[in-house]
Amino acid sequence: MAPGTEVPDSSLPHAPDSALNGRFEAVWDKIKRGVVHTIFWVYERGSWQYDLMVIAILAFIFLTPRAWFNDRPTLELTDLRHQQGFVEMGHGKQGWRYLVDARLVESYAATEPENAIRAILSRQLQQPFTILSIDPVADKNKVVLGYTVLVNKQ
Repeated sequence: MAPGTEVPDSSLPHAPDSALNGRFEAVWDKIKRGVVHTIFWVYERGSWQYDLMVIAILAFIFLTPRAWFNDRPTLELTDLRHQQGFVEMGHGKQGWRYLVDARLVESYAATEPENAIRAILSRQLQQPFTILSIDPVADKNKVVLGYTVLVNKQ
């Protein structure tokens, strides 16, 4: 045999490396094209890709737990301005919870906020009750905006 000539091994078929690379590049190009089309929302309305994107968006909206976003409403002074100074926040096992505006409490001539809150609640509820707790609600500057009052109705 002449130097430099190789004898092919006929027992094992060999795929050329370029064929494997070509398949990989074709698959990779399809993936890139799909991602770009999804990001730029290129699919026609009514196509299965469009429907799949809409289903994914709706699943994200309705199945994502609220706690992941840590999005709790904060009480601001402007929120209380639009209320009438006394808001029922609901009830639970402990009792009824009310939010009383600090300006309404200050408008009563009582020296203690507890006495003013008791007078406001008796006027609003018009039934016997027991105050379980009074917690001030303050903004980030430590200004009292209102009071959260836990009441047990009798």
